[in-house]
Amino acid sequence: MYAPGSEDSKKMIHLLNEIEKGYGYKANRSSRSLPSEDELNKLLITKSTFLNYYLNAPLSYYEQDIERIKRTFKHHEAYILKETGLNIQDYLDFFNLLSELEITRATKYLNHNYDNDPLLQAMKRGKNPKNFTLDEKVRLMDIGEQAVYDMTIPFTDIYARMEEKKAKQLMAYFTLLREEDPSYLYYTDHCQYLDKPILTTDGKHIAMVYSKQLINAIYEFLYQVCSDTEAPGRKVSDRRDLYLEDKTAELFQDFFGTDARIFKSYTLNSGGNEKDLLVICGTNVFIIECKAHKYRMPLRDEEKAYERIDGDFQKSIGKGYDQAKEVEDRFISEDSFEIFDKQKRKIATFDPVDFNEVFTLVVTQERFGQIQCDLSYLLHIEENCNYPWAVAVNDLETFLITLKRKNDAIPQFTEFLLARERLQGRVVCYDELELCAYFLFDKESFIKNCYREEMFISSPDMNLFFDLLYQVGFGFKEETNLIDKVKHKNIKAESVIRYHKLKPAERVADFLKNPKDEEV
Repeated sequence: MYAPGSEDSKKMIHLLNEIEKGYGYKANRSSRSLPSEDELNKLLITKSTFLNYYLNAPLSYYEQDIERIKRTFKHHEAYILKETGLNIQDYLDFFNLLSELEITRATKYLNHNYDNDPLLQAMKRGKNPKNFTLDEKVRLMDIGEQAVYDMTIPFTDIYARMEEKKAKQLMAYFTLLREEDPSYLYYTDHCQYLDKPILTTDGKHIAMVYSKQLINAIYEFLYQVCSDTEAPGRKVSDRRDLYLEDKTAELFQDFFGTDARIFKSYTLNSGGNEKDLLVICGTNVFIIECKAHKYRMPLRDEEKAYERIDGDFQKSIGKGYDQAKEVEDRFISEDSFEIFDKQKRKIATFDPVDFNEVFTLVVTQERFGQIQCDLSYLLHIEENCNYPWAVAVNDLETFLITLKRKNDAIPQFTEFLLARERLQGRVVCYDELELCAYFLFDKESFIKNCYREEMFISSPDMNLFFDLLYQVGFGFKEETNLIDKVKHKNIKAESVIRYHKLKPAERVADFLKNPKDEEV
């Protein structure tokens, strides 16, 4: 370890600064003093997508990650057991155990006073650490190092709660060994930590920097196992697509209830291309297409990066819009038409004159960041046509569960879609849930901004409302720790719920009626 202020430490800082400069993302363009509109758009697309991919971790709740694993891989469980010696529940039990142990150690760390160490007490009183002596700075670093070590998880704690053989095998799959990788040059290179988020320390302990990454790594690991050409049955990519379609249908069925007619896997003519989902609610039509195409790692070269980003976008959101637009055109025409099921049987006839509003939605598995929040960058639509609402399935679930807690949820949903469409072409936002939160918790201001012409820049802290509600019971299926959540008194959450007149989430209300029937 280099002593603070030493020549060696100064050299190290200089080298690190030089490395950081090397991470810079420079756009190639012509020598003109000002970029053309096309060059500026490409720069904005590549830059925003690049930053979104590397600076934003997958945003989801544990329940959503666990459900995705269970339902995507349930048909491959026998193969997973054959290839890895473990079943799906073993992986989930491992994740739940390490998450619990991580929280326990972190809580202990936060409550540790380190015997009222004088240096820490001085910092609490406002003394700047820069004014410490060299010996005091070294002492402070020792305290910090010990604090990090105290957060590690002993192997014995894991073996006490899980069969040792299984635990060792799982740690072998997801533990990153301390080995230098000379080929790793940029943070944009594939990061092994994302695949193996468990770190070893002294051979007797492991460190979990962020247990949320473990559930993501488990999904990617199982997906890779099931992608083997010898895996039996339907391809795992097809299972992923089916899961997204089924999940989306369930979300809308739960939200609209008996007020709507919902059609799945239909065609506009017998033998035509299959469409995903159609919801008829009163005089409103919701045309929904689901796309689970993978969001690939952006490239550093601007031209190649743009081609890849545009390709992924068009295969997902672009294709979904085109497919939905075929149905939308029928509903805004003057002629009646029929839809058919997979067996080419007629299941419904529609007369466009019966409907007032037609909404188009594209639900994706992945998040695309800014280019998904503002579709004007890459989605090609005809003049006088409306943009769809493109939203990731986890964001859709979070929004609909919360929106359903309000009175007149269905009319409010159509109000949101009408206002949200007007933001296309003038919104800066990397996370759709920020915009959803604006509508839910600052509706008047949100509507005003939607009907203005100025650029709208969302605030990253808006989605914290959802985290606050999650702490006291959100309403997910099989929500974890629900017993503890409903017992937990959170004055801030209760104030938000009361102020915004939110009804209890249906699943939480059902649990409170019959708590003994719930397994959480």
